[in-house]
Amino acid sequence: MTHRFALAALGLALLAPEAIAQTPDAAEDPALVQRYQATITPAELAGHLYVYADDYMAGRDTGEPGQRFAATYLAGQYATMGVTPMGTAEATNYGVDGYRQPFMLDNKRMVSMNYSVTRGGAEIMTGAIPLAGDAMLNLIPFRGEITDASPAPLVWAGDGSDVDDLDVRDAYVMFAVTDQASMMPTAQKFMDMGARAVVLPASPTVDRFQRMASGLTRGRLALPSPEASGDDPVILLTGLDVASMMVGKEGMTAEDFTAMEAGPTGAMISVSIEYENNQVETENVVAMVEGSDPLLKDEFVIISAHLDHVGTRDVEEGEDGIFNGADDDGSGTISILEIAEAFQTAAADGNGPRRSILFLHVTGEEKGLLGSAYFADMEPLVPLEQTVANLNIDMIGRYDPERRFDTTDYVYIIGGDLISQDISDWNETVNDVTGTELLLSDRFNSPDDPNQFFRRSDHWNFGKHDIPFIFYFTGTHEDYHAVGDSPDKIDYDRMAKISRLVFGTAWHIANTDERPAVSGVGFN
Repeated sequence: MTHRFALAALGLALLAPEAIAQTPDAAEDPALVQRYQATITPAELAGHLYVYADDYMAGRDTGEPGQRFAATYLAGQYATMGVTPMGTAEATNYGVDGYRQPFMLDNKRMVSMNYSVTRGGAEIMTGAIPLAGDAMLNLIPFRGEITDASPAPLVWAGDGSDVDDLDVRDAYVMFAVTDQASMMPTAQKFMDMGARAVVLPASPTVDRFQRMASGLTRGRLALPSPEASGDDPVILLTGLDVASMMVGKEGMTAEDFTAMEAGPTGAMISVSIEYENNQVETENVVAMVEGSDPLLKDEFVIISAHLDHVGTRDVEEGEDGIFNGADDDGSGTISILEIAEAFQTAAADGNGPRRSILFLHVTGEEKGLLGSAYFADMEPLVPLEQTVANLNIDMIGRYDPERRFDTTDYVYIIGGDLISQDISDWNETVNDVTGTELLLSDRFNSPDDPNQFFRRSDHWNFGKHDIPFIFYFTGTHEDYHAVGDSPDKIDYDRMAKISRLVFGTAWHIANTDERPAVSGVGFN
């Protein structure tokens, strides 16, 4: 062998996997994983969350000062840890902007709305937004934009099935929503048949309707698009009492509507809306622990949570109008901080992950998964084809009321084996060998589940790119999107267990030789 080829062979040998000090996966050395899991403590989680969900953050509404404060807090924590910034903003003079991925959102604010419902030429109801008093007396624009203010007939379409012969051209179409999964496809079907808009009778609380009406005048955020497609269904919401008046009856229940025969109602509706458009700046926060394996460091495990919440509401003096969002999603956000610190500590000890770990705090989840959509669809900071998995954490601090008499040591696993048997098996292995010993429930793990959790958090913007994901979740509760979602109600011991499980699963994925294979049907 010549000297030149001997040197080349030596170079290849140095790069071979067996020649590189490899961090073992969780199955190979569970005790090593446990060493760093132990750094994730209830006390540290609570210390962060009591700050993050404080009134000072003003509910962290997307694009508002409170959300910016929250992002700055997260960036400051990463800077203190020494975790690598991965944002696109330039940091100066030891600032923390290097962790920010800023971007603009379009903000469409409703300046005014007027509507009228008539029957036989006689006006039976009229209204406007903003409207003093009971907001249940409103038609609430939910999606899309009405451009024609002329009167149009209201047609009842039952549950939306078997209506091919129903004439809905240039009509407002009302139908009963029997399950969430079918709502949008059914609405789109009627728009494709020529409907002007869809009206959905609903039975939310007066409080929720008032919040929705208030939100319309604050604005509706969306990612900028080169041109409006006009293809989205136009949807209005209304209360059951108002819907009853529209169809010429009173006091109808949801069951009454479902049983009513499809056809014209005899009512005419006109809706006129004036909008104002501007832009709002917001940001994701992104940090990374770089992989230690030269052959795998350019592959990524993304751990995500949303940093925003729903802000504040106008209340009478002495009432609480701040939605602190301790569980939603302060719990996931702070969990990631502790997981990042554990990985950074491991790396400093010479036990860094072979693949790189990206810590992604997205904004705008409450406005429609906007921050994760921006990251995944418009400005991915790492190649999506090199992203091997997404572990998304959203609401892991409270209890599903239906589990109160079951076990408290549980977590709902959504995604997993529907997409990748590998990622599901590895999550279960970590739970077993590292001693987190949580009940891993698949209760909501179905694309057809009526709650649609499979598509309702930021994991979905990775899933649609065929990236395997697990969504960790403990369920909704009485304080979901309410002012009572405060840090004193969090179970920090159980939150720490779930955080350790996510850390262990990320460790295992980052340190296995092979990336998790896409094997399930979930993306279909």
